[in-house]
Amino acid sequence: MAFNLNTSPSHLLHRAQQIAANHSAAALKSAGLTLRQFSVLAALSGNEGVSQSDLVNATGIDRSTLADMVARMEAGGMIKRSDSKTDARAKSVSLTVKGKKAHDKALPAVMKADAALFATLAKAKQDALIQGLTGLVDDADKKEAAPAPKAKKATAKKAPAKKAPAKKKK
Repeated sequence: MAFNLNTSPSHLLHRAQQIAANHSAAALKSAGLTLRQFSVLAALSGNEGVSQSDLVNATGIDRSTLADMVARMEAGGMIKRSDSKTDARAKSVSLTVKGKKAHDKALPAVMKADAALFATLAKAKQDALIQGLTGLVDDADKKEAAPAPKAKKATAKKAPAKKAPAKKKK
């Protein structure tokens, strides 16, 4: 049986992601932001003082990459970190004035890029696509958040004891 890339959800989602990333990258170029940086700014917009864990959940960026990005974005003056008011071990992350301006400057271009991606799809297909993608992401998030099932104790079945060979009489 031959594998058909044109019917593979994994392949088609990858291709669609490449197209979307290219549209967004072009739109964000004038704002001097990457798509991931914009995602962080967008997640912080209206959600001041969230934890880095909250940002991981909101953006889908892995923890180590996000920690590096947050440090660089803080050094660039777009965000600030401060001690969390609710968790002594955590830092809360907020937009600075510079970060808010960068977000506001980039937002219309990102919205235009998103609209261009959907330009060829009927509204019902747009809604169905968003619903399907949201379902995929929500299901994956639930699986990641679910506690790992406890491993059952393996009970080894004892093999029947073998009788020792009888000693020969002399």
